[in-house]
Amino acid sequence: MRLIIVRHGESEWNRINRYQGQQDAPLSELGRQQALALGERLRHEKIDVVYSSRLQRAAHTAQAIVAYHPGLNIIYDDALLEINHGEWEGKYVHEIMEKYADGLREWRQHPTRSQMPGGESFSNVLKRVLDFRERICVEHANQTVLISTHDVIVKILVADALGMNMDRINRIWVTNASISVIEYGDDLPYLVSLSEACHLGHLATTREQQHAL
Repeated sequence: MRLIIVRHGESEWNRINRYQGQQDAPLSELGRQQALALGERLRHEKIDVVYSSRLQRAAHTAQAIVAYHPGLNIIYDDALLEINHGEWEGKYVHEIMEKYADGLREWRQHPTRSQMPGGESFSNVLKRVLDFRERICVEHANQTVLISTHDVIVKILVADALGMNMDRINRIWVTNASISVIEYGDDLPYLVSLSEACHLGHLATTREQQHAL
């Protein structure tokens, strides 16, 4: 199976550095432009099936892609939702740093033992993502699958393919509306590309611009 993983375009809350998690923030104007550029980039790719998070920032990104692939429907799967940030959701970066400094430090440095107040444990999001990966590898063994999803989900899939310690996932930067590709076969999985964003040009969101993921 060839897995094309896209992170959604910039959301309005990405733009203003507000933690969103499973809150349904829309794409920003830049994010809509990024999604269109992503759709154009993938218009000639062979894609057999498309899965997406139901959150509109990922769903609208997926819709921009399938617009170039008549006959493809989007399958919405909650395994692809962003991690639930609990009490952090809706708060700005400076608010998190003031009120939850220790928790934020732990999330960034040791996510596997992090538990955001009222949120989802890392072990839970890890299980749902890897269960999803195992399922589609069986159901779409010889196909190309595209998924439109979120930062943490992309990082988990990349780290899993590389056999990385999951405590290192926050050392991976994934650009909005970027493409990462993993190939799964009878042998080892292969990371073919990571956070490819050449199609975005001046529309690309840099790491320095974005602090709340």
